Amino acid sequence: MKDAGITKPADLAGKKIGIPGLYGASYIGFRALLQANGMQESELTLDSIGYTTVEALVNGQDEAVVIYVSNEPIQLEARGYEINTLRVSDYTNLVGNGLITNQKVIEEKPELVHAMVSATLQGIRYTQEHPAEAFEICKKYVDNLADLTPEEQEVQRQVLDASIVLYHVEKNGVTDLQSWQNMQSILLDMGLLTQELDLNQVFSNAFLPE
Repeated sequence: MKDAGITKPADLAGKKIGIPGLYGASYIGFRALLQANGMQESELTLDSIGYTTVEALVNGQDEAVVIYVSNEPIQLEARGYEINTLRVSDYTNLVGNGLITNQKVIEEKPELVHAMVSATLQGIRYTQEHPAEAFEICKKYVDNLADLTPEEQEVQRQVLDASIVLYHVEKNGVTDLQSWQNMQSILLDMGLLTQELDLNQVFSNAFLPE
């Protein structure tokens, strides 16, 4: 909450932090935030609470919570709460969502890889250009979205709009070596990797459309 006075990562020291669990993207992102600011997990208390971060913050169970920047802040502000948000991306760049294949497919079916990348990017662009239509399409596939009240649907529409803002990068689909180096560093620190990899062999921008 804004009145908690947490405005920078160093302010998290000594605080009780709610987090969905000690696994997955939320935990990795939080550890990356700490690492980028020279902090250790032992400097604070992590409270594993599942996906109840909004309630945990509102009820005062935790002094800060680990969230997705385009989701929970929208929900909290819709309820009238003033908050401070610390974005991991303001402190370090990590590898985001991507497409995975194997060397055999790359070598034997490069046209399939190229088509999959192109189709994914086309879908992202279409969502950017037609957000209202994209939201209606989501109602067919996102559980319970169509059953929400108009007010609740409006909040979820704002979540989509905030997500679309994150799609606006210089060139969708491009990944860079520095982000992979940052990610490898945090995964080694967490013990999720046991040795360094040749990162030039694990990603490629070669299949992006011209």
